[in-house]
Amino acid sequence: MIILKIVFLFLAVSISASNKSNPEKAVFNIGDSVQVETDVDLPVLSKTTPFQNGEVLSFRIRYGFITAGSAKMKVFTKMYDDTTQVFHLQTTAKSASGFSWIYKVDDVVNSYVDFDDFYPIRFEKKLREGSYLADLFTDYHPLDSLAKVETIRYTSDMEVRKRKKYDVAVPPYCQDILSSFYYIRRFDLKVGESLFLTNHEKKKVYDLEVLVHKKEVIEVEAGKFRCIVVEPIIKGEGLFKKKGRLKVWLTDDDKKIPIQMKSEVLVGNITTELTKIKGVKDKIEAKIK
Repeated sequence: MIILKIVFLFLAVSISASNKSNPEKAVFNIGDSVQVETDVDLPVLSKTTPFQNGEVLSFRIRYGFITAGSAKMKVFTKMYDDTTQVFHLQTTAKSASGFSWIYKVDDVVNSYVDFDDFYPIRFEKKLREGSYLADLFTDYHPLDSLAKVETIRYTSDMEVRKRKKYDVAVPPYCQDILSSFYYIRRFDLKVGESLFLTNHEKKKVYDLEVLVHKKEVIEVEAGKFRCIVVEPIIKGEGLFKKKGRLKVWLTDDDKKIPIQMKSEVLVGNITTELTKIKGVKDKIEAKIK
């Protein structure tokens, strides 16, 4: 049962980033007229956004040689309210039919991120994992450096069993666990360097480091790609410290599309590999014909 829970977590938990080598005052834009000056490391981002409305990445999740489930990562653009345009980022994970009779998983994560300045506005995580049924909702208030969190646990027939609400202080530019995955795709990653990061979920703000290990050519069902291999590490307590190592293969171009993810855990190796690409902006330069 723990296998698929680890799989989904390692798909969802990733990175928000800043460039530690050039610390300076950063201006955090909120809306059209409000600016907040803050002592954070100013990220060095790509001049263009490497993803667009309609991008869909499909993955197969394997435990050893067994197909344990599937996942999709989707990008939409929409109006969050009358004045705010957002990226709506969505990740879904489902157990395969052969696993569902043992432990059914049907999880959905949504993140609504400001279109221009890429800070999270709202985060939603809906977990349906065996008898574990839970929701997590977070509304971010960057002007106040505050996240308002609500957690809900349900009974087997979806009646509310427990509900909690609380506030958490979060730094400007802090990403949620899904928006961070897309945020890092906007960086110029160089072998031998690290990105130093922050990430928020529930009551914790995590310090992370993303190691950029090497370049490598790999082949998956979606094709053959030149990749750059990164490894996110949570400082102190956290998923990767407790459960094992995670390595992610991103295309070695301006898109940084996730091609493969491997997690080494006590119970074995879990691999998530790209099977299909849809709606990707322009040509994928790292794809080898």
